[in-house]
Amino acid sequence: MAEAAVNFAIETLGPLLVEEIRLWGGVRKEVQSIKSELESLRSVLKDADARAAVEELEGGGEESIRTWVKQLRDEAYRIEDLIDEYTLMVVKLPHGRGLVGVLHRISRFIKKLKLRRGVATEIQDIKSALADIKRRGESYRFRSIDEPSSSGTRYVIPHDSRVRSFFVEDDEVVGIESIKDKLIDLMVKGRSERSVVAVVGEGGLGKTTVAGKIFNSEGLKTHFNCRAWITVGKEYKKNDLLRTILKEFHRVANQPAPVEIHDMEEMELITTLRDHLKDKSYMVVFDDVWKIDFWGDVEYALLDSKKCGRIIVTTRHMNVAKYCKSSSSVHVHELETLPPNEAWKLFCRKAFGPSSGGSCPSELRELSRDILAKCGGLPLAIVAVGGLLSTKNMVVSEWKKLFDRMGSILGSDPHLKDCNRVLSEGYHDLPHHLKSCLLYFGLFPESCKVNCARLIRLWIAEGFVPYCKRPTSEQVAEECLNELIDRSLVQVSERDISGRARICQVHDLMHEIVVRKTEGLSFGRVLNGVDLSRCSKTRRIAIQRSIDDGALESIKDSKVRSVFLFNVDKLPDSFMNASIANFKLMKVLDLEDAPVDYLPEGVGNLFNLHYLSVKNTEVKIIPKSIRNLLSLEILDLKNTLVSELPVEIRNLKKLRYLMVYRYNYTTGSIMPAEAVAKVHRGLGSLTDLQKLSIIEADSQVLKELMKLRQLRKLGIRPQNGNGKDVCALIANLENLESLTVGMTSKEEILNLQSLSSPPQYLQRLYLMGNMKKLPDWIFKLENLIRLGLELSGLAEEPIRVLQASPNLLELRLTGTYDYELFHFEAGWFPKLQKLLLWDFVAVKSVIIEKGAMPDIRELEIGPCPLLMEIPIGIEHLRNLKLLRFDCMVKQVYYMTKDENWGKVTEHIPDVLVTFLAAGRVFQYRKDILSSLSPEYVEQIC
Repeated sequence: MAEAAVNFAIETLGPLLVEEIRLWGGVRKEVQSIKSELESLRSVLKDADARAAVEELEGGGEESIRTWVKQLRDEAYRIEDLIDEYTLMVVKLPHGRGLVGVLHRISRFIKKLKLRRGVATEIQDIKSALADIKRRGESYRFRSIDEPSSSGTRYVIPHDSRVRSFFVEDDEVVGIESIKDKLIDLMVKGRSERSVVAVVGEGGLGKTTVAGKIFNSEGLKTHFNCRAWITVGKEYKKNDLLRTILKEFHRVANQPAPVEIHDMEEMELITTLRDHLKDKSYMVVFDDVWKIDFWGDVEYALLDSKKCGRIIVTTRHMNVAKYCKSSSSVHVHELETLPPNEAWKLFCRKAFGPSSGGSCPSELRELSRDILAKCGGLPLAIVAVGGLLSTKNMVVSEWKKLFDRMGSILGSDPHLKDCNRVLSEGYHDLPHHLKSCLLYFGLFPESCKVNCARLIRLWIAEGFVPYCKRPTSEQVAEECLNELIDRSLVQVSERDISGRARICQVHDLMHEIVVRKTEGLSFGRVLNGVDLSRCSKTRRIAIQRSIDDGALESIKDSKVRSVFLFNVDKLPDSFMNASIANFKLMKVLDLEDAPVDYLPEGVGNLFNLHYLSVKNTEVKIIPKSIRNLLSLEILDLKNTLVSELPVEIRNLKKLRYLMVYRYNYTTGSIMPAEAVAKVHRGLGSLTDLQKLSIIEADSQVLKELMKLRQLRKLGIRPQNGNGKDVCALIANLENLESLTVGMTSKEEILNLQSLSSPPQYLQRLYLMGNMKKLPDWIFKLENLIRLGLELSGLAEEPIRVLQASPNLLELRLTGTYDYELFHFEAGWFPKLQKLLLWDFVAVKSVIIEKGAMPDIRELEIGPCPLLMEIPIGIEHLRNLKLLRFDCMVKQVYYMTKDENWGKVTEHIPDVLVTFLAAGRVFQYRKDILSSLSPEYVEQIC
C-alpha cells in the first residue's frame, strides 16, 4: 500500500506545485528533487509491497521490510499534508481593494515569505528522510518493475492448503454432491468438441475440493483416455507450464515422460502435446488460475480433436472464465457459500467431532450460531474455526472469549493461519488503486450492505479514480468495482433491473482482514467513541454507534481527510463545530443517516472538501459559506428538508453531483409536491455537473441548464407553458441517460410533442402531468429500459401502445388512464421484468394471457379497492419472484379464500400485501394473511 500513497503524492506534487510555482520561489528545485526521488522509489515498490506481504503472513522476524515500507508511506503522507496545509494557508491570506488592498498585499507578501521559509525547511527534512529511506532500501535489493527476478517469479505468498483440499475425505465434505454430479454430467455428455468448465468463487469456497472430487471420480477415470491435474498459481513460465502438463499426462498414465522434455522450447512442447492428445479423449484440471489471459498460454497445446476434450479451470477471477470463451465453449459454475443447514452440519462435525455424533450441546447452541454466522457459509472458515473450537473446553465463557477475539486472532492462531492466508491472497494480488478501493469497505460496519453508487462517488472524491470525461470518472470507478466483484473479493447483494451491481458487501472474515489492514496502514480507523489515542496518523475515521462529548479533542492535530458516521443515535452538541475546526484538511464529510439538523457556517472553511453528504437527515438550510468549497465535487442533499439552494452554489465549478429531492415512499408518486428545490441564477456555470435532480425550472433556469452539456441525469419541474423550451433543453443534452420531468400535479399540462431528436442514450424516463397522447419520440428510444408515467388526460391505453417496446425492462404506471380492466395479451412486453401498477381505483379485474410478459420477475399492484378477484392467468408468469399488493389487505384476504389461490400462486416465492399505519408501511406474507380473522382484517383496513 506504500505504492498507492507514493503514487498519490507524485500526482499531487506535479500539477499542484507547477500551478502554484510562483508562490514557491526558490524551493522549486527542492520540490522537483522530491518528486524525482519518489519516482525512483516507485519503480521498486511493487516488489517491496509483495515482500512485505510475505513477511507479514509468514512471520518476518524483525519485520524489516514492512518497517521500510511504512516509513516510505509516512513520508508520502507527509508530502500530501505539506501541500494541503500550504494551500490552506495561502487561501486564508488577506485580500482587499483600495488602501486596504495595498495593506493586505504587503501583509500577504510578508506572510508568504514566512510560509516559504517554513515550507523550505520542511522540504529539506522530507528530502533528507527520503534519501535515507532510499539508501536503506538498496540493501534489500528490491526488483524494479521492468526487471525480471533471477527465478522468473515475483515474491508470491506460499501455501499448501490446496494439497489438503485435494485429498480431503468424503466425510469431511458437505454440500457439494449435487454440484459434483452436475459437473460430471457436463464432462461426459454434450458435444464432442473441446469444452471448458470454469469453477469460479472466492477463496475458501471449496473450488479445489470440488474439482478434486470430480478428477478422482471412478467413472471419469475410465471415461477419458488420459488425465492431468496442474496447480497453476499466480506466477509461472509458459514453457514450464507446458512441460508440467506433458509430465502429468504421463505420470497419471504411469508412463515415463520423454527424456528430451527439459530441452524443448515452446513450439516443440506444443507439438508434442498435440501429438499426445491426438485421437484421445482427455480431461485436464487447471487449479488456482490467477492470470486473466492464462487460456492463451495453453489453448493451442490442448488439441481439439473432436474426441471429447474437457478442461476444468478453478479460479477466483470471472475474467479468467470469460477469456476462455474466445476459442471454446465455456460453462461457468459460480460456487456459492454453504446454505445454513449444510454449514451447521459441517461446523458441528468439526467442532464436536464424530464421537459426539456431530451434536451441539444446548448451552453452546446460541453462541455456536453466532460464531458460525461470522464464517458466512465459507467452508474453509467453518473447518478452521470448528477445528480451533475442538481444542477448547466446552464452556460458554471460553467460547465467548474466542468469539470476541476472532478478528484479532485471525492472523496469528495456527488453526486460522490457512484461512487468513487464503483470504489475504486476493487483497495482495490487487494493483495499488484497487487495494485502496477494497480497504474502503473497512470503514463501513461489519455485514453492511453498501450502496454501489455511494461507494463510487466516495472513490472519486478520494482521488482513487482519475478525473476524466471519456469515459467518465463514474464509469471508470464502476469498472474498478466490477473488477473487485469479478475477483470474488466483493459480493453483490442486489442488482438493478439492467444487471448492474446496486448493493454490495464483503464477507465478514474479509471485513476483519480489511479492518486490520486499514488500521495497520493508517488508511483509516473505526472509532468506538472513547479510545482515540491511536488515531493521530490515520487518514480516515468512521464513528460507529456513539461518540463522547469532547472525544475529538484528543486528535485535533491529526491529518484526518475523511469522516463517516454509522448507526449513531445522538451526537454531542459540539460535534459539528469540533470536527470542522479539528480536521481542516478534510476531503470527505459523510453524514448520511446521521442525527444532524444543520450545517454550521464553518463548513465553508473546509477548502479541501470534495464530498459532502447530509442524505437522510433533518438539515433544512445550506449555509452561504458553501461558496468557499471550490473543490467540492459531490453534494448529496437527498431526502433532507432543503427546499432552496443558495445562490452561492454557482461558485462550485467542480461540482459533478447535486441531488436535492425527497421521495415519498408511501405515495409512489414520481414527483411529490415537496420533492423539488428552488434554485437561483448562475447554475449554468456548473459545467462539470453529471447529475442534477430535482429542481424548479422557470424559463431562466431552463436557459442556464442548456449550458450543462455533461449532464447524464436531470430532474426538473418546469412551469406551465414551457413545453417548447423543455424540448429544446432535452435535445441539447446529448449525454442524458436519465430524465424526470414532472408538473406540479397530474392535471397541469405537460407538452413534450415538439421534441424531434431525443438523446440517443436515454435509458430512464419519468413523466408527470396532463397529456392527451404519449410523445412520438418515446417510441424512438432504443435504449429505454425504465419508464414511469403519472399522467392524466390520455386518450389511448398506455399499456397497449407500449407493449411492443423492444428493450423495456421496467414499467411504472401511476393512475395513468381510467382502466377498469388490465388485459395483457400474448406476446406483449417480451423483455419486461418489473411492472408496477399504482393507484388505479376503478380496476376490477386483471387478465394475463399465456405468453404475455414471459420474463416478468416483479409485479406490484395497488391500491385497487375494487379488485376482489385473483388476477386471471397469474399462473402463466413462471419467472415471477415477487407479487405485491399495496394497501389491499381486505381484497387480498378474500382472494386467499378462493379455492384456486394456492394452486395459482404456489410458484411465486414471495406474495406480499402492504398497509399503512401511523405513516409507516407494514406488510404481510400470504401464509400469514390467510390465517387472520375477518374481524382483524376489517379493523386494519
